[in-house]
Amino acid sequence: MPSRLLGIFFDAGNTLVVEEPGKHLWEMQITPIPGALEVLSTLKSRYRLGVISNTVGSGDIELADVLEQAGMRTLIDALVTSRDFGKAKPDPAIYAEGARRLGVPLAATCMVGDRLDTDVAGALKAGIPAIWLKHPGAIEVAGVAPTHVITRLSDLPSWLEGSYARPVSPS
Repeated sequence: MPSRLLGIFFDAGNTLVVEEPGKHLWEMQITPIPGALEVLSTLKSRYRLGVISNTVGSGDIELADVLEQAGMRTLIDALVTSRDFGKAKPDPAIYAEGARRLGVPLAATCMVGDRLDTDVAGALKAGIPAIWLKHPGAIEVAGVAPTHVITRLSDLPSWLEGSYARPVSPS
């Protein structure tokens, strides 16, 4: 794990906003995950915040619109969608692009997501810590071991505080 964390990536669906299976972003009723706005607000003063999302019919503009509807857009410094970037999680390249857009070294970031097979596996392949937001009924994936597991997004700030040196405020 890096000693100093400068950036945090989040998955969008079922990590920041409730995902409706089988629907495109623009078809969903946008509902933030409980505690998401508070967590982002808490972390914003200490870290650069990004969203990395696997999308099919939606790109960066549609994701930005969803984050705006959820009241989160101003808290997010950068976002990357697989549709517009051309590579999807778990490909490490999408994490490197996220770090480039955040303006921080990839090695000084971590990923928070609800899926072991994409969010966590991809972060680990990219060489960064992976925090699994484990929802009830989540399925374990053999060979994928997250750096840390949380069951509520609101558990993230205290874990980060105890695990990493406090960074200087992001620019």
